[in-house]
Amino acid sequence: MVTDLVMPRYSLTMKKGTIIKWLKEEGEPVSKGEPVVEVEADKVTTEVEAPASGVLLKICAQEQREVPVGKPIAFIGEPGEPVPEVEVGVEEAVEEETAAVAPARVPEREEKEALRVRASPLARKLAENHGIDITLIPGTGPGGRVTREDVLQYIELHKDIRAVKEVIPIRGIQKTIAEHMSLSVKTVAHCSITLQVDASRIVEMRRRISAEIEAQGKRGVSYTDILVKAAAKALKENPIVNSTLDGEQLKVFDDVNIGVAVDVEGEKASGLLVPVIRHADQRSLLEISEESKAIIERARTGKATHEDLTGGTFTITNLGMFGIETFVPIINYPETAILGVGAIVEKPIIVQGEFKARPLMNLTLSFDHRVVNGAPAARFMQRLKKILEEEITD
Repeated sequence: MVTDLVMPRYSLTMKKGTIIKWLKEEGEPVSKGEPVVEVEADKVTTEVEAPASGVLLKICAQEQREVPVGKPIAFIGEPGEPVPEVEVGVEEAVEEETAAVAPARVPEREEKEALRVRASPLARKLAENHGIDITLIPGTGPGGRVTREDVLQYIELHKDIRAVKEVIPIRGIQKTIAEHMSLSVKTVAHCSITLQVDASRIVEMRRRISAEIEAQGKRGVSYTDILVKAAAKALKENPIVNSTLDGEQLKVFDDVNIGVAVDVEGEKASGLLVPVIRHADQRSLLEISEESKAIIERARTGKATHEDLTGGTFTITNLGMFGIETFVPIINYPETAILGVGAIVEKPIIVQGEFKARPLMNLTLSFDHRVVNGAPAARFMQRLKKILEEEITD
């Protein structure tokens, strides 16, 4: 019996995956549970195992091809068994879906307008080959007729004269990120508020704890680690921020799983990744720090799992190390909110009627206004500020 090897689903939001590398060739024997192909989905490359033993009868999707979840990418069976003629990638699936709902002749008016333009057949063909709307080209021929020279002049006037150093295809992780960010901007009602925090307590705390850890030959804790712990406590007390809008239902999470946006550069992976610290509200600062380092290292070496990078309920992104003091982050859809962390900068402030130098840090919360109103968002930020300034411990 022929068995389908389909594009697996690794998360609720996953709609497609990319074939990275086939580990077996057509005609080769495979065993159940043996890795057959490497697939990239949700920013992670994973080996997909054979669902049955037999021969790899047919490969339906070639490398670098995107395939919708649940679609066959190969067939496994006994030698000589007939297999379905299937080879559907994302492009074909989208075209089929569009064809099913699109009217038969949407651009009829535009076509009539184009036909009314007087132009030579050569001019029309040249404009079509260059993807130019011929109605935009002024004609200089008899009676305003568009000539070949008119089209060439239009092309010359509108050509891109900027020198291109390199053309980089947007695919894999970067393509996934681009799609998620576009979806977030189109779907979510973004709103942002910014608050300034006196970072004196966390600066001293980080210095003290890191000195103790580094004396043991380990890497110290980061400000982001401290913020994860503080945010987890604030989220537990303000659960509306730790939620997602699913259709007409608001799902408030009990788990506090905080994603940390990091720029990963390594042999096996590069780009923006969001390692998720699960149950951050139940972990100590050292546990958060160790877990974060471990996931980032797995990502750099291409060993991160889907559990490492999915399931987040809230995200923190820190650009303070680059000297950025304030920025407005885009929500990591389908989460409800994301916290942008700026640089810690020593500035003068008035303390009990006197100017004092204090390390100050700007925090910006971007939130989905469909879910969270301004007051609950402000209360969350107010609580986070108090935790960081007065209560945070390791």
